[in-house]
Amino acid sequence: MTPIGEAELQAYTDNRLPGERRRVVEAWLASHPDDAARIAAYRMLGEQCRAAYALVIARRKRRWRLPAAIAAGCALVALGAWQVSEHAPHYLPGNPAVEMLRRASLAHAVYAPEVNHPVEARSRDELLQWLSERLQMKVQAPSLEAAGLAFIGGRLLPGERAPAALLMYEAANGQRVTLYWGPEFRRERETGLVHARADNGTRLYYWLDDECAYAIASAEFDEKELLRIAKIAYAQLEK
Repeated sequence: MTPIGEAELQAYTDNRLPGERRRVVEAWLASHPDDAARIAAYRMLGEQCRAAYALVIARRKRRWRLPAAIAAGCALVALGAWQVSEHAPHYLPGNPAVEMLRRASLAHAVYAPEVNHPVEARSRDELLQWLSERLQMKVQAPSLEAAGLAFIGGRLLPGERAPAALLMYEAANGQRVTLYWGPEFRRERETGLVHARADNGTRLYYWLDDECAYAIASAEFDEKELLRIAKIAYAQLEK
């Protein structure tokens, strides 16, 4: 049987394939259990994220800064790769990257468009020291000035089993980028930079190392721009 490419698997996950081609992909997945498990995990995350974000919309009546960010927490359905290291991780249920990405995308969706209180009202040094104490590791705010982004603050977030942190940056035109820190999702083998794309176009670049998992997210920057931003952050945090 002819191999099925990643683009077609993504289309299948999004329910964008015509019936005949869909059946071909389903037959191929039946004989490739690892890929079938990966696609099933993406679909499950899609349902969870859409349900979770529906609650966010129902509960929050504040004014949103950018309509394009409303759906930013939807499912991560297409995990493609740009790598610093030679090998990308495997995306199977239970992989820490999957849960970390779900949390990072939802955090970005909730706080990046917020006008009144997107970050904690603390000085930079006080905030980073406080987050470092809560995460029990040194939390740093890499300088993204080379990409035209200024650090505007951050906040503490609940993780799955331990606290996480979200740092926020803003461009002169109001576009925002967030950097998620999730030490509970660390892994012994570093992944290098990997691209993740939500079904509404929201993009993330993330990596995991033996100390922490990180994700740069934006609903406004394109893939090339976000990659440049991610490289700057990665170089400073992994030096």
